[in-house]
Amino acid sequence: MMFDLLFDHYESFHEKRISTRRFTENTWQELLQEWAENEQLNFRKIGETFEGRSIQEVRFGQGPIHIAAWSQMHGDEATATMALADIFLFLSQYSTSFVDFKKELHQKVSIFFLPLLNADGAKKWTRETALGIDMNRDALTQNSPEAKILADWLGEIKPTFSFNLHDQNRLYSAGKTPHQTHIALLATAGDEHGTWTASRLRAAKITNRMAKHLKPFLGEKIAKWSDEYEARAFGDYAQGKGYGLVLLESGGAGWDLEKQSLRKYNACLLLDAFHSIATESWRTEETNLYQHLPTNERQIFDILIKKAPLNQDETIYRADIGLNIQENAREDGSIQFSWIIEDLGDLSPWYGLTEINGEELHLHSEKMLKKEGVYHQLILTKNNQVAFDLSTYTQKINS
Repeated sequence: MMFDLLFDHYESFHEKRISTRRFTENTWQELLQEWAENEQLNFRKIGETFEGRSIQEVRFGQGPIHIAAWSQMHGDEATATMALADIFLFLSQYSTSFVDFKKELHQKVSIFFLPLLNADGAKKWTRETALGIDMNRDALTQNSPEAKILADWLGEIKPTFSFNLHDQNRLYSAGKTPHQTHIALLATAGDEHGTWTASRLRAAKITNRMAKHLKPFLGEKIAKWSDEYEARAFGDYAQGKGYGLVLLESGGAGWDLEKQSLRKYNACLLLDAFHSIATESWRTEETNLYQHLPTNERQIFDILIKKAPLNQDETIYRADIGLNIQENAREDGSIQFSWIIEDLGDLSPWYGLTEINGEELHLHSEKMLKKEGVYHQLILTKNNQVAFDLSTYTQKINS
């Protein structure tokens, strides 16, 4: 199968100059310049962000079937952007591998990409645009220039298929289970009735194909978003226009906080989807697997300490505490990770990616733990010996 072949050969088109979700403008501009000089890819400036950064369209192919794909409409959601860098490397290579595949794509489809839509937000590592607007709630009024550019672009292309590429909270679970959602999919609704239009059915067949490819690798760690209609969201807007909208969300991947494993899935899933559209093999897909995926829920903490000590007094009070990683954007362009006690009390309905029995543990230096307290160091002892040291986890993720 094409997906498996791409997956096995991923290292041949892995763009290694991007290795973290937050990369510099200079790195991105250097890559854009290289791609622009490649005759396989066509570039066009279609507008500017609020702060004047260029929004570039990258196009591959001259076929009659139009496909649109855009990434990073939320500035701090860059997993798919990394995957698009891999895809551009794949499409621009002159090697003998996948020659027939690329030729068929070029002849039968035209793929239009907006690889980094919210460049202002990416610079600051914020979800919103420079105006403070969530683009994915701006499809109707188009108050932000980026939203108007995206809507006009889609209206010009009129794609048969479109791919809205996002990251989601890394602590979503696939249903009410301990399984962290690695990838979430959705064939969005195009109206408030959730009508199964031809556009939505096309999208569902692609999402079913993606779920089928992911199942052997991710097992129960695949989910789907709620399909409740949201008219302000670009996915629902695009489906309503008949653009066959597929929502692809990168969730969490254990301690792989830079989501390099999910980047690989994104690149291979999208290339396989493009191939299935070019060959029209998507038409034979069912939708049953997709329809029965569990929905995203919030049932997971990064670290769950059960019956943890809350204080150092003579009488020690205990409760469950849920610790989650907190990201802080640094001015040097990096991300610093710390910890926050997201909740405490009876957390028996929740799971932890790491679970610890704190029943016999004691606070080392903290006098009292506080909900929403931010911690860089937290030590719990047993018989005056260190039994849990939060800094070891901090070192692990910062490295």
